[in-house]
Formats: sequence, structure tokens, C-alpha cells
Amino acid sequence: MPNSPRPPGSACCPARDHLNDAIRDLMNQPASRERTQQWAALLKQWADCCPQAGDCWTTAA
Repeated sequence: MPNSPRPPGSACCPARDHLNDAIRDLMNQPASRERTQQWAALLKQWADCCPQAGDCWTTAA
């Protein structure tokens, strides 16, 4: 994993950036069974599009 964060404005993975935004939006919703199901689905999608080496992992989501 790189020691420095990616420069502002550089897109590592647009699909992952979209998922991070969706996860952040979901975090602002009240807890519910539906939110829990959506959370699990989004995290699976995020993991599926993230390289196993973690080259672009962030702490945003």
C-alpha cells in the first residue's frame, strides 16, 4: 500500500469513488433493517472492485 494518499482530484477508481459516496450517504440514514442490507451489499460491491493488493484503499468508507 502506498505511504502517501493519492493527490486531490485524482481518481483511483471511479466505480469505487461512487460506492464510497453511496456508503457515506447511507451512513447518514437512521438505522434500520433495510439500511443494514444496503450496507452489506455496498461493502461487497466495494470489496469486489478493489484490488486484492490494496493499491487504492482509502479510509473513506
